Amino acid sequence: MAARGYTAFGLLWRSALELPFSPQCPASSREPPDVTVRLGETPARLAGAAAGTPDRWDARSGQALLRVPGIARYLVTRREVVVEPRGGSEDDVATFLIGPVLAALLQLRGMTVLHAAAVQAGAGAALLLGHSGSGKSVLARALVARGHGLLADHTTALTPAQGRGRPVAQPAYPRMRLWADSLPAAQRGPRVRTGVAKYWYEAQRFAAAPRPVDAVFLLHSHNRDEFDCERQPASLAFRALWAHTSRKRLLDALGQRPAHYRATLELARRPFFRVRRPDYPPRVDELADLVAARLRGLERRGPAICNSGPSGFDQRYATPTPSQGKGAWGRKPPKADQPGPAAQALDEQHVAHPPKRAAHPGIFWITGYPKSGSTWLRAVLTNYLQDGLQDGDEGASINALVGEWGVSSRGNFDELIGVDSADLRPDEVARHLPRFRELLAAALSARRRRGWAGGGPNAPHFAKTHEAFQGPVGGARFSAVGTAGAVYLVRNPLDVAVSYAHHLQWSVDRTIARMANPAAQEVPAVRGIRTLLPNPLRTWSEHVATWLAQKTLPTCVAKYEDLLADPHAGFGRIIRFAGLDWQAARLARAIDHSAFSRLRAQEAEQPFNERQQTAPSFFRAGVAGGWRDALTRSQVRAIVAAHGPMMARLGYLREAEAFLAATGSGCADAKTASTSV
Repeated sequence: MAARGYTAFGLLWRSALELPFSPQCPASSREPPDVTVRLGETPARLAGAAAGTPDRWDARSGQALLRVPGIARYLVTRREVVVEPRGGSEDDVATFLIGPVLAALLQLRGMTVLHAAAVQAGAGAALLLGHSGSGKSVLARALVARGHGLLADHTTALTPAQGRGRPVAQPAYPRMRLWADSLPAAQRGPRVRTGVAKYWYEAQRFAAAPRPVDAVFLLHSHNRDEFDCERQPASLAFRALWAHTSRKRLLDALGQRPAHYRATLELARRPFFRVRRPDYPPRVDELADLVAARLRGLERRGPAICNSGPSGFDQRYATPTPSQGKGAWGRKPPKADQPGPAAQALDEQHVAHPPKRAAHPGIFWITGYPKSGSTWLRAVLTNYLQDGLQDGDEGASINALVGEWGVSSRGNFDELIGVDSADLRPDEVARHLPRFRELLAAALSARRRRGWAGGGPNAPHFAKTHEAFQGPVGGARFSAVGTAGAVYLVRNPLDVAVSYAHHLQWSVDRTIARMANPAAQEVPAVRGIRTLLPNPLRTWSEHVATWLAQKTLPTCVAKYEDLLADPHAGFGRIIRFAGLDWQAARLARAIDHSAFSRLRAQEAEQPFNERQQTAPSFFRAGVAGGWRDALTRSQVRAIVAAHGPMMARLGYLREAEAFLAATGSGCADAKTASTSV
């Protein structure tokens, strides 16, 4: 295949593979290329590679190697990329070439590479910063429709200005990669990659010349109806820019950290705004109007240096501020306590076989189908871990409960694995998940050892998830390595249906159908915005079955109803299983401070971050058996028909059958469930 000439990021390219870049103009066709892409053999590993690089990478000063199993290997220097296809199609090979490989090459050439989109704003540029799935590309497309030229979609490369001038954004190429649900069918180009629902989109306007950066917008979402756009001090700007550096784990290995650090300091002095939008629906057009209005204001005032933050940058802004919190952790490995009578039957059906422990304590999973009590458990654990908590104290904030949220983050996955989850098929993501969580556990433990988080160095990291243990595609989604243990909470599906309908603000009938849908996911994408990895729930029965059947993780199974009936025995069992130092009086105070009445009172004073935007509240009654006054006879029958065998196994079927027998055939169906909307 004849090599083709392209231009992108201010460089001339000569490539044996077809790239989505702009064709090289005839006038420059005789100039030597800045970068050559050719097919050839690559080493299986890179000798002398530095430690601490992303999982799929080897790197050393001046050279990097990316291995994508079943697709290709890529050997990268500042002037050349050698590609060795290893089973992937041409589209497969090109996808990773223009993603992580491109970012590494630009870093090797001394550019500052951010995971950001960029648009032209007057004579300058605006960067749209955000974690994977935050909606950068969707917003960039909306701004292009309002007259702003596209500079870059996914990877933004900056070159230093002379003196103390503004960093310069280099034009990438006039195409974007957008999810199918954010792009009308008539505007979709070819698929980016077979099996991935992303399509090429030709930008209506492209800014082909470099532009100095005038402003940066950091995208966030929240569970409120309003938008806000707040100017941030330079210290916070630096931290955000560092957090959104593309492949920052490669910087040290490639010898590029000092240059990147200096450029980020300079960029942090630009006007920097945190923009928050509603979670659902994302209302992208309103967001674009807000950002466009702020850009017009900047254009009228002209470029400015942001002096709103503290002066005197130093290395402390390159890392999170150390937490001064103290933990109350024991140092024993997790082990199951003797279960009470109500939990004994479950443990007889589900026997955990603890695997070998990792060198670090790992993640302690708090899991269960949604609305099965995980937030209540997290509140009890948080209050239990508070040193010196007394009866008259306020207790833990509902917005500061234990439970790492990064365990399903696309941004964390992309950084630790080293390839973009958005470029992977669902089965490929599933295969990488256990390894990702091993790496995340090691990273969290290293962070704790460096004093950036509370708790002792041997403390596990609590993490909340609602995932099924095994999804419909791929095998187990969790690894024994890096796992300290898991608590699986199970609740009567009749009560789950009522509570879940309130949480989602759906009708009960629609919620019952969701609980019987094997393809259900916890957080579906909305208009192409997806911040989390695929998060399969499956049916309620399948969710429970996958966790009860697994033998990989040491697991304590707890019934929500048992925790309500005897919270001291139930939570005490969990605390011992987690390896915490059990104290009866301390547990009693933690349970009291986590009472539903207190949680509801807190939510009345401060919005709960985990509440669905459309729901009036998160915390409801916290009772068992409320379904009898909320479900119709036909709704009970539908749940029993879908989940009868698992309900029988867990002891829930008998009361449902008694209800159906007592209500007869004609007296309950006219009732409307109280949570229907």
